[in-house]
Amino acid sequence: MKNKAKARYGNWISTNLMILVCNCLLLFLIVLLCLIVLTRGWLWIALVSVPTACILFLTAYLYLLRRAFSFEGGGMMGVIHQFLVDHLNWDGKGKLLEVGCGSAALTIRCAKKFKDAKCYGIDYWGVIWNYGQALCESNAKVEGVDERCFFSKGDANHLAFEDETFDAVVSNFVYHEVRNNPDKYSLIRETLRVLKKGGSFSLLDLFGQKSIYGDFPAFVETLKREGITKIHYLAYSEKRMPLPRWMKIPGILSGVGLIYGIK
Repeated sequence: MKNKAKARYGNWISTNLMILVCNCLLLFLIVLLCLIVLTRGWLWIALVSVPTACILFLTAYLYLLRRAFSFEGGGMMGVIHQFLVDHLNWDGKGKLLEVGCGSAALTIRCAKKFKDAKCYGIDYWGVIWNYGQALCESNAKVEGVDERCFFSKGDANHLAFEDETFDAVVSNFVYHEVRNNPDKYSLIRETLRVLKKGGSFSLLDLFGQKSIYGDFPAFVETLKREGITKIHYLAYSEKRMPLPRWMKIPGILSGVGLIYGIK
């Protein structure tokens, strides 16, 4: 009997990143070994040992993170996706858009929950992530939702859709990755632009990190004044998820926030 094909959702700790870090570790180990064997210059050995130890620790930590995030390992990517979907107050009638769909894991999760919905995913698909449109379409087919899932290359700065096209919008850890636009508020507004009045949204990112988002609670109040019918902000959302404590550190999962509600 043939094994059933499995979706390939990848990992937020990308293969390319792991290759880069492992290559750096290998380089430092080679240099350190050469110093020990050929020179016995203990001062240089000590100086090189410090960054080597740091890179070794980083490599081990990233490996543990990769295992924890993996759908085949700890499943923490799925836990975070489910937290986002659980806060999407939508009846599943109509069209849903995911901004920054990556490998389509969240888009497909939405398609499985909202069985009458058509689900769309857009992404710029930068080279570091090993994702692409073909992978998304393949994953949707494997999961049996390809007839209701549609993917295309897009830009979160300028979504190629008319105003009020979708009945629901979601996004997960995307806006802070848009390097060519420091105005993250404009990205959120652009996502909400394509959402119908009365439509539902659930958006997760590092909203609590002031270096990226500034005074985010004040921005939420601004959205209310601009006409958003209902909006809730869950600061430090990582504390509300069943995630290992060692993952909730600065630079990994710290200052996570969720905004959800009705436009």
